[in-house]
Amino acid sequence: MIVMLVYVPQVSAVAPAITLDGVAIGSTFGEDHTASAILTTANAHDVIVVIAQCGIFQNCASCCPSPSFVDNVTSIVDAGGHTWTRRAAYMPPNGRPIWEYYAVSDSPLSSDRINVTWSGSNVFVGFVALGVSGANTQHPWDPSRKLPAEAALFSGCAVPRTCTIDFSAVGAEDFVIVSTAINDNKSCQGISPFQNLASAISGQAETDYLITRIGGSNRVSFTCSDSSPVTVLGDALQGPGRN
Repeated sequence: MIVMLVYVPQVSAVAPAITLDGVAIGSTFGEDHTASAILTTANAHDVIVVIAQCGIFQNCASCCPSPSFVDNVTSIVDAGGHTWTRRAAYMPPNGRPIWEYYAVSDSPLSSDRINVTWSGSNVFVGFVALGVSGANTQHPWDPSRKLPAEAALFSGCAVPRTCTIDFSAVGAEDFVIVSTAINDNKSCQGISPFQNLASAISGQAETDYLITRIGGSNRVSFTCSDSSPVTVLGDALQGPGRN
């Protein structure tokens, strides 16, 4: 009798890497206060994030510094009929507001029109929409109590032309998103290792991103320099293997 032993190694499923899966920009200078963008993605089960801003100066003023006439984002709707949830609304007294919303897509987006509407009388409004593949669709956001991270002129941004925010307890393979409201100036300089994602509202609403490495540091720092940052909002989507 011949006995043959066959060894079958255990194979563990590898969670898909988190990655950018599409970006779109919407801006308007009209009186209806609704901006639109067309977003296309390649993968199902993406987390879709919308970062909305207003104004081009220190606050939401459309001409010159004055109290903001933008009260809030009143609605986000898209052709795909997704449910949008507000993640953050950073509205400091000495900076422009930044709003963050998200939705989860069951299938890839094909020229999905996203409409964002603001209240108030400001004609300068806009947003950046992005799809992130491989994020945790059940619990999208990094659970750190330090997130979202926030900084504004005279409150965290000590130097007028430079602003730095630090992320603590950010996990491995997080998709880190930083949005910066800029006071009528050029885009943030020296953002490495972050990469520029997009800018809206004549370049005054910037969004940058970074994917943290496995085995790397759990601390991330973002600096916007040689510009005029007035408000900065940082956040992070977590990978599929975390709760």
